Amino acid sequence: MNLPAQLTAVPGTDSLYLWEPEGTGLWGYANCLWVISGPDAAVIDTPYDGPMTEAMIAAARPLLGNRTVGTVVNTHANGDHTFGNYLFPGAEIIATRAGHEHLHHEPTPQEMHALVHQSPPEAPLGRYLRDHFSVFDFASAQLAAPTLTFSGRHTFSVGEVEVELHEVGPAHHVGDLVVRISDVVCTGDVFFHGDHPSHWAGPLQNVIDACELVLALDPRVVIPGHGRPTDQAGLEEHLVYLRTVQREIRLRFEAGLTAEKAMEDLSSRAFYSHLGLPERLMILIAVEYSHLSGDSSAPTVLSLAGQAALWSYR
Repeated sequence: MNLPAQLTAVPGTDSLYLWEPEGTGLWGYANCLWVISGPDAAVIDTPYDGPMTEAMIAAARPLLGNRTVGTVVNTHANGDHTFGNYLFPGAEIIATRAGHEHLHHEPTPQEMHALVHQSPPEAPLGRYLRDHFSVFDFASAQLAAPTLTFSGRHTFSVGEVEVELHEVGPAHHVGDLVVRISDVVCTGDVFFHGDHPSHWAGPLQNVIDACELVLALDPRVVIPGHGRPTDQAGLEEHLVYLRTVQREIRLRFEAGLTAEKAMEDLSSRAFYSHLGLPERLMILIAVEYSHLSGDSSAPTVLSLAGQAALWSYR
């Protein structure tokens, strides 16, 4: 696991620093944004396990000096954005109320450890979990739940920097939020840059609306949940992708194709083949089909992951 040894200053700012692990084509390597101003510090999202979080803190230490992190923001409840919370003792942990209420549906670190190491290796999901997640030390992590929740909008200060939180879920997840700091917006996982996304909640229109809200904030820098930072043009390009996926899924649903047949058809056309993790299209299709059919019992994360795993080995 090759992790950044230092934080990178966000261009045009003097208080924002990014911990940006190389994650294209991989699961679990999320961007984490540090806000360091005056005597205060905050972190937007925390890594997937203890060793990763410790590596991030070590990378931040030259800039932190004698400060302690007073606030942690979780853009949503997935473990690759929250499992490192426990290494910031005493910090206020902020999330949306909806995300906090959904937290009991998320696999705990111990459950992730069991899934990765005890799932049958001959089954597609067991093999996929080992191939993509065995690098993470889930046994080292502990849950640290939010201590402050909100709905709609919330602001707080870090030294002289004002941080705005805007609720945009359900989209990628039930409780998504995006973070605006002046002309920099941290999107969480409503925006993946370089890979096909995995959206667990949906529908896709909600993800599109969330990305359009980010554009309405007029950002100069857009920091995705995973992948390289970009600008408005990069996010607009992703919106074209989302609208195309939405249209193509609906056409196949209305034509009576099953979700599996829709995936087979899109795969045969090398749909956005330059993006990594194409099996995640199966997740998008399955979730969107659930919404289009009016099925109130949304597919589970494990069911969706299992469908993606099956496609990854075809």
